Amino acid sequence: MTALRKPRLDIQIQSRLSRRWKGIVWHHSASPDRATRDWDGIVKYHTSFRVDYRVVANEEFDRLLRERKGQRFERPWSAVGYHGGTEWVEGRVVFHWGRPLDRIGAHAGVKGLSNLFNQEYLGLAAIGNFDLAPPKPEHWDFNLHLTRAFMDAFGISKSRVIGHREVFDKLGVPRQKSCPGLRWDMDLFRSDL
Repeated sequence: MTALRKPRLDIQIQSRLSRRWKGIVWHHSASPDRATRDWDGIVKYHTSFRVDYRVVANEEFDRLLRERKGQRFERPWSAVGYHGGTEWVEGRVVFHWGRPLDRIGAHAGVKGLSNLFNQEYLGLAAIGNFDLAPPKPEHWDFNLHLTRAFMDAFGISKSRVIGHREVFDKLGVPRQKSCPGLRWDMDLFRSDL
């Protein structure tokens, strides 16, 4: 068995280039249509015009909106919603930086109720559909190491490492998401930290 390559992080919390994060919210990349995406696909999706979860050109967006052909219309975000993500690339797990650490996330707000978890919690995404299967051991271990690095950098306790689905529990509303997946045991993840 080969040794797990640990992520190298340069997290500068002393500089003005980072917020004081109080927690971490984990996500997975299963989309509403149950397809999974790679990191580049997630970045493209978040920074594109979207109609009913489908990426469209600006002109098509304007036309569909004008003709009221669609249920959900979303304009591009200025950056991917997550602060980072992990995925398998060429047989190994890698980390991708996302939204800058000085900006609030766009990953765990509850429309009309709260934006607290975007404002105070880092958003991290693991590429894969963990409703169908748990993360591979190497991916699990990598995500633990990554989480510990952020916990150390920001003084975050493991009780403040949550899955997206737990945001709804904390707000006292029915769960709207399964993130980071039904097969990702958040209690086990926290105990492994």
